Amino acid sequence: MSELVPSQLASEKPTFLRIAEYSKAPEKGNSASEGPLYHKDESEIICHLGKGGNLARVLRDDLIALDIDSDELKEIVEDRLPESFEIESGGEGTGFHRYYRCPEFGGNQIEFKDGERELGGLRNGNSYCLVPPSKHDETREEYSVSRDIEIASLPADMVENLVSDVRERTSQHRAAAAAAGVGGDSEIPEIPSEYPEKPASWKTTKKWLSGNGFLQKLNETSSSDWSGLEFSIAKCLAEGGFSEEAIKTVLYRLHHSAKWHNRGDDYRKRTVRKAIVAACDDDFVNFGNDDMGTIEVSESRKTESGDGNRTTIGGENMPEFTDKLSVPVLEASEEGDSFKNLVIVEGQDGSDTFEYLSLKKGRVEEATTTDGDTVIVENVTDSVSLGSPEYIDSLIEGLENMKEEIED
Repeated sequence: MSELVPSQLASEKPTFLRIAEYSKAPEKGNSASEGPLYHKDESEIICHLGKGGNLARVLRDDLIALDIDSDELKEIVEDRLPESFEIESGGEGTGFHRYYRCPEFGGNQIEFKDGERELGGLRNGNSYCLVPPSKHDETREEYSVSRDIEIASLPADMVENLVSDVRERTSQHRAAAAAAGVGGDSEIPEIPSEYPEKPASWKTTKKWLSGNGFLQKLNETSSSDWSGLEFSIAKCLAEGGFSEEAIKTVLYRLHHSAKWHNRGDDYRKRTVRKAIVAACDDDFVNFGNDDMGTIEVSESRKTESGDGNRTTIGGENMPEFTDKLSVPVLEASEEGDSFKNLVIVEGQDGSDTFEYLSLKKGRVEEATTTDGDTVIVENVTDSVSLGSPEYIDSLIEGLENMKEEIED
């Protein structure tokens, strides 16, 4: 019988609690805080399960569990967190326990509600969750493993961001916002009637970003001002007249640390709508071009690097980057050829100046400008930060020493 207890939940310490038959309550005299607790293969547990008793895993060590009791919470968790070991409760409706390892998380038990309706919660510490082969107290159906994989690890900030996102999407956030008198800047503007809302694929928007020098920004893995970076990318796309959904689709390609992934739908819609309004108010933006097969450099973008009087709206604290040195690793000469460059990038944000080594790779493409000229464009499809030059020097030295040790 003990093989029915999932091995993923085993621990070096005793962490299993005996639960009464068809119940969620511990047997008389037992508790999660005081025990007794057992390993899953102990004879007391085998005997207890053989008599039809239930079993629970106490969430000690570094284990947390998301108690998912609603489709809303299930959707948010699937959208925001990586896959991990999961158990289905066997009750009616939605009922899952998704487990993660998070050593840094020291939060209390958290309940998620929308009005009076229970959405689920976050369990840890002396809380516990029933595990197979326990039976549900109402339906008498067995708990079962719904996702039989290893338990994934999460940083604490990702858990905290999930909690914030759930609350932002529910009345928990709405009630708090109303009490605080939130308004004004939180309003989501309407899309101006003159905005063309051109549908576009990722291939088309990628060419637009590349032609306007923004594709590398989309691949950045860190920023001192995520809001400014997200706005500037959205504004660049809005200058091409792309639809709200097309712009959102591009921004979902940002690094998982971006605010775009760590805030709610209102934040995302507000960012894109404000960028669209800014593009409509920009005297240098012309939405007249409907030929999405060409790579057009925005008139607004041309002026930003020309007269010194224009800057991208929304990113006042965003650091500027300039390529200091570029060394070709794999050169391209004809359309379709792959290329790679090692680039030492120097940051110039007015206060901190730093350098890091980046590997850029992609393919060259032939494109037609709005003036009818044919140009070759380096389409960067990936950019990876390799660390500071000093780090690379140390790494090379370490690898050379390792090579000598192996050869000796």
